[in-house]
Amino acid sequence: MRGSRLELHDLVFHGVVTVDTAAGPKRVLKFSAAAVTIRDLKMAVPAGPQIQHIDGGPGSTSTIRGDDITMYVDSLSGTLASVENVPTPPVLRLHLTPETVPEWLYDTIGKLGLKLQLSLNDADIDQAGQTGGELAIPGIHGYGTPR
Repeated sequence: MRGSRLELHDLVFHGVVTVDTAAGPKRVLKFSAAAVTIRDLKMAVPAGPQIQHIDGGPGSTSTIRGDDITMYVDSLSGTLASVENVPTPPVLRLHLTPETVPEWLYDTIGKLGLKLQLSLNDADIDQAGQTGGELAIPGIHGYGTPR
């Protein structure tokens, strides 16, 4: 999932967890959020011999709203745009994976259960799974390409 801007509302980081997948157990970052907005959404999912693409309309903002949005993330990348709705200089590029988050950090933040408002520009999320929430994509366009 990619977007020119990703906003995570009331984001809580629950640390690194192991989830079962069709390919076996996998370590992922676990986040929950009250809402997610993604400007210029582009998603791609391998499906057999093709990659299925779902894009939002140009300039549109897609949303995930609803109860208990939980994201299981392989990696999260983007340029930090704001924290707690305070703009930040566009100099910090984040790349978080289960292997790159220091254990002391995820243990501390995960145990505190802090709710953060976080925005990233040029965001890229590789998710292992998601539960909860309802995705709305204005101007949705789907197509397939060969793998």
